[in-house]
Amino acid sequence: MCAFFAENTLSFALREKTKSIHDRTDHRIMSMGLFSSLNGYRMFLLSQYIFHRDIVKIYEGETLIRLLPDLKSRNRFACIEADMHDLDLPQPPASSGDVIPFNPSVAVGWLYVAEGSKLGANILSRMSLALGLTESFGARHLAPAPEGRGQSWKVFKAAIDGAELDRTMCVSAAEEAFARFSTCLDLAQKLIGEDGAEEAVRGRVAF
Repeated sequence: MCAFFAENTLSFALREKTKSIHDRTDHRIMSMGLFSSLNGYRMFLLSQYIFHRDIVKIYEGETLIRLLPDLKSRNRFACIEADMHDLDLPQPPASSGDVIPFNPSVAVGWLYVAEGSKLGANILSRMSLALGLTESFGARHLAPAPEGRGQSWKVFKAAIDGAELDRTMCVSAAEEAFARFSTCLDLAQKLIGEDGAEEAVRGRVAF
């Protein structure tokens, strides 16, 4: 293990090593104006659906449930599906296979991105209100955990910081997760289209 990983917690290492790609992802979301119109939000929601469908099996892994006993309750996929239904967005075609090869260190890297995004969702949730969306209609998946965003994040960090994981693998997986979300944005943009036509959502774009 290199000195940087040996001297720092895993959560700190993940934050520092992924800062550049994290900032680029955040900048892209905001520059696309995804929360300036309902059609933009639909693109964002569809990208969330594709990304969380990729990782849904992670929340069922027994190894990770031992690490994070509340893991299943952290899964937002059902809320995203309900939001899709609220906005009459059909489910896009599934990918041809599992995107993520299961390994605890890889899974934690992807979870780091999914869990960390809940902190930014605090701002996005407020922005969605301007579009008429709430934590009970259209923006359920942006709602905080019952114990609060900050406490949920602290519990997650404490769990991964105390686990025996391959830190290099965790960081690589987190970088892959950020890159995958950017791809999900591309796919959502193609599916929805600039004019908001929904015909493309019905399966014209291959995953």
